[in-house]
Amino acid sequence: MKNYIKILVPTIILSTSIAFAQDTVKASEIVRENVTEYEIVEKAIASETRIYEETIATYPVAFDSEDKYDLNQERLIVSPILETTFKLDTNKDSNFEREITINYTKPDNFRYDFMLTRNGLNVWCTEKGMSVKEIHMIDAYNNKKKVNKLTKKGMYNIIMSNNDVYEIEVIDMK
Repeated sequence: MKNYIKILVPTIILSTSIAFAQDTVKASEIVRENVTEYEIVEKAIASETRIYEETIATYPVAFDSEDKYDLNQERLIVSPILETTFKLDTNKDSNFEREITINYTKPDNFRYDFMLTRNGLNVWCTEKGMSVKEIHMIDAYNNKKKVNKLTKKGMYNIIMSNNDVYEIEVIDMK
């Protein structure tokens, strides 16, 4: 009888823990996000002008759907999602005259360069032979309008010299 109890108790514990573990697994793909980078940069362009830049990088990590329910799942690491706030002070007081917050996925093969002015946010790229060919603003009706810089809230398509299209969203503008 003692032998049966020695086998029965661990079996019951194992089966209940497996049953609870099976209930917590969802049918959809599991996605976890970890904020791992936070960067603040302040630049002085002229004697009276300064630009404050604050970047938060979120690294989404997704598990491979082929490894679902495996103990050691392969993680797919994708490009970070960057939320950057630019503030412009043109007269060296405590108030910023212009502020813009953008959200975009960091491209794998190049890096954007931004310059905040009184009229809007300039976007360009000069790395590895890449350059910004056109910027299109997308309105609520999904119409595209060619613009020179980011000036209003909304979605923008950045068309590069190799015709790749990237999106930048202007979240907040003051």
